[in-house]
Amino acid sequence: MASSGAAEAPGDPGERDDHHHQQRDDQQHQQDDEHPRRLTSSLTSRYSDWVLEALDEVPGSFLLTDPALAGHPIVYASRGLPALTGYARREVLGRGARLFQGAATDRAAVAGVREAVRAQRAHQTTILNYRRDGAPHWVLLHLAPVFRARDGALLHFLAVQVPIVAPAKRRGAPMCCGSAPGAVLAACREEARADEEFPCASHKGKVFVDVDKRGLAEEPRVATDSEKEKAISTANSIVSALNRYSKLTGLVVSGKRCDSVGIPALSSSLNLSLGRIKQSFVLTHSCLPDMPIVYASDAFVSLTGYSREEILGCNCRVLNGPGTSLEVLEEINHHICSEQACTVDLLCYRKDGSSFRDLLHVSPIRDASGKVAFHIWVHLDLGAKHDFNGLTPEVWQLGAVGAVRVAVRGLSASGSLLRPSQ
Repeated sequence: MASSGAAEAPGDPGERDDHHHQQRDDQQHQQDDEHPRRLTSSLTSRYSDWVLEALDEVPGSFLLTDPALAGHPIVYASRGLPALTGYARREVLGRGARLFQGAATDRAAVAGVREAVRAQRAHQTTILNYRRDGAPHWVLLHLAPVFRARDGALLHFLAVQVPIVAPAKRRGAPMCCGSAPGAVLAACREEARADEEFPCASHKGKVFVDVDKRGLAEEPRVATDSEKEKAISTANSIVSALNRYSKLTGLVVSGKRCDSVGIPALSSSLNLSLGRIKQSFVLTHSCLPDMPIVYASDAFVSLTGYSREEILGCNCRVLNGPGTSLEVLEEINHHICSEQACTVDLLCYRKDGSSFRDLLHVSPIRDASGKVAFHIWVHLDLGAKHDFNGLTPEVWQLGAVGAVRVAVRGLSASGSLLRPSQ
C-alpha cells in the first residue's frame, strides 16, 4: 500500500514524465494550429477576414498560392477541389501544387507552367493530373497572377482546374471498360516529394519516370471553347472577389500588372489633340522600360472595359490571354525593334475576360527631331459593326496614326509634349 501511495504522490518521476509528454503534445498542437493560421493570414492580412467566405462561394476547383512563402505553398483550396481531386482542403494547404502531378504528366506542359510562373504571367494549358487515389484525369489548368495595384508587386497566383470531358462522353457514347488505372498508377506515383518552387515538379529525380502507359493514360484531350471560357470566368470571379475585399484594407489588387508611378504625364495640349481622335488606340512610351501606356482613347476604354486609371502604366500585353498567338506577338516585337509599322490579326481579351478578334496596327511616332518618342496601337474589333465613312478598315486606322503624328511633331518642336513639371 505504501508503494502504491508513493506512486500517486505529487512530484513522482512518473507523473513528471506524463507532465513533460503533455507539454510536448501541447506544443505540437500549437505548432499544428500555427501552420494553417500562417497560411490563412496570407489572405486575411491582405484582403480582409471575410475574403475566405467570399472565395468559398465561388464554384469550381481552384487554388491560391503565395510566392512570398518558402516553397510557394497553397494557402487556399476551394470547396470544389475535393470532388475533383479526392484531396481534402486542409490536406493540400502548405503543400506545393505539383502535388497533383504524376508519372505520366507531360514534361512540356510542366515546363510551360514553370515558365509562366517565373515570368509572372497568365497561362492556360491541358495537363494530366492525378487524384489522391492515383487515378489520372485531364484538366484545363488556368494560371493567373494577382498583383498589388500600387506598385505591381506579385501577391498570389491562382490556379483554376477545369475537368476536360472525354470526347466519347461529349457524344453521349458509353465509355469502354478496362483495368483500373488508378490502382496501377498509385503504385507508380511518388507520394512524398520534396517541396520545390510552385507549381511544377523538378525535371530531376524520379518524378518523370518512363513507365508502360498502355491502358493507363489515354491520348491527350483538347479543351473545348466552353471549358476555356469557364476557366477564364472562374479566374475573373476570384480576382474580382480579391479586389473587392482588398479595398477594405486599402491594398487594392489587380489581375494585371500596372504601375503609373514615374510615368510621364502628357501635356494638356497633347491630351486635347489626342482627345479629338475617334479611333480606339493607346500610346506607349518608347523610351521607358516595358513601354508603358501613357494615353488611352475613349474608344479604347469602351472597347476593352479598362478605365484610364487601370490602363496607364501597363504594357499592351494587358490585352493578351490564353489564346493570344505568340508568333504574332513576336512579329509585333520584331517590327517595334526595327522601328517599322505592322498590321496583324490578334486574339485579344477585355477586362471581363471575353475575347475579340483585333485588327491591330502598331506604328512608331517620331518627334520633330526624327527620334521615336511613342508607339501607337490602333485597335479594331473585327466582330463589331463599324461606319468607316466609305474607307477600308486599314485606311481608317491610318487616319488615327496620321493625326497623332501631326500632334506629336508639332508640339515636340516647342517642347510641349509633357507637362512642364516633368
